[in-house]
Amino acid sequence: MTNTNETIFALSTVLGKSGVAVIRISGNYALKALNHFHIKKEIKPRFATLVDLYDDSNQLIDNGIIIYFPTPNSFTGEDVIELQVHGSKAIIKIILEELSKIFVMARPGEFSLRAFLNGKFDLTQMEGIADLIDAETKMQAKQAIKQISGELERLYSNWRQRLITIQSKIEAYIDFPEDIWAEKSELEKINNEVQSLVQLIQEHLNDNRRGERLREGLHIVITGEPNVGKSTLFNFLAKRDIAIVSEYAGTTRDVLEAHIDIGGYPIILSDTAGIRESSDPIESEGISRAKKRSFEADLRIELFLFEQRYNINCNVVNSDTIYVLSKADDAINDRSILIGGVDFLPISILKGIGTNKLISLIKKKAEEKFGRDRDTPVITRQRHRSHMQKALEHLQRFNIDNPIELISEDLRLAAFELGAVIGIINVEEILSSVFSNFCVGK
Repeated sequence: MTNTNETIFALSTVLGKSGVAVIRISGNYALKALNHFHIKKEIKPRFATLVDLYDDSNQLIDNGIIIYFPTPNSFTGEDVIELQVHGSKAIIKIILEELSKIFVMARPGEFSLRAFLNGKFDLTQMEGIADLIDAETKMQAKQAIKQISGELERLYSNWRQRLITIQSKIEAYIDFPEDIWAEKSELEKINNEVQSLVQLIQEHLNDNRRGERLREGLHIVITGEPNVGKSTLFNFLAKRDIAIVSEYAGTTRDVLEAHIDIGGYPIILSDTAGIRESSDPIESEGISRAKKRSFEADLRIELFLFEQRYNINCNVVNSDTIYVLSKADDAINDRSILIGGVDFLPISILKGIGTNKLISLIKKKAEEKFGRDRDTPVITRQRHRSHMQKALEHLQRFNIDNPIELISEDLRLAAFELGAVIGIINVEEILSSVFSNFCVGK
């Protein structure tokens, strides 16, 4: 947790050679930085001002831009100063050393934590900011922007407020029990309202983990017997040589991974050992890992040799598998070949046959898994899902035939779980867990 009496600072850009580096200062005494760096110019709020920065001995450190954001109209809700200086490692080090003489180095996520504590954002919006920073694909960024806009907060706040309204009515019956039987019709309305919320939350939870998958990436495994071209396809999709390609069977013995972007969707691609019987204990371990990874995958690309297409016997057909005829150098085109009622796509990395079609198939499967872009807010973290599931369990226990005190308690606990998602809580452990994963300076 943060001590809001302290003024904090941190480098908000990546440490390294760059044209510009941004250093943030936040807290009640942020303006002390002006005197410390001997800045004599008038600094107008929210105006970029070119200044020279000097150290204690009045030696010029650097010249750069300073912007002052007074409380409460800043990211953290406190006085904030941003220094935009040259992105030299030496300059950054000197400025940070100077700031450490008067301020405290920020911990990971402390700027965002202060923004939350000062009511600038709710917890889901703060997590959206972290997701946006980590986003590597267009669809990940799009989902994060939606979350930052507050769509989850509005949904959960609405449900929570409905529960609080219902609970207030129940509390009135506790205070005036003689009115319970006179208000049976009102209790029926309350029951209908609770059941409506149960249905909404169930539908929200029954989302095939679309939001979480988009954050984490879709796991795709390339599988098949030895020497069917798995590593060649893996390298092609990864757009770099990661796996060793060899004519010798059993070359790939461990699971190799690459993070790729297909159609804006994040994909975690795995190359695995060829599936066969082996007496080699190391290869056997690789085969065991390949089978495990294939079982756990969201999607599989199973390879068979084009030249052996007439001998293929598909015993099990899986809708989460793309069936490929590899090394199809002699194929006339990339038209799918029907074998045993299953569509097989012929591909040749060497001649470029079927590769674009395969990428299109992967994109289509990813869209099916993630769900096409919708306006409906989606759960993006296991933390959200856990609290929503608990809220649902409390509401499912709700029964108007139960003692009125138990009814009220079920509603209170459900409202608490909804509040825990957006941050209407006083549990330090939850806040620390959320913000400790942020980068320093955010």
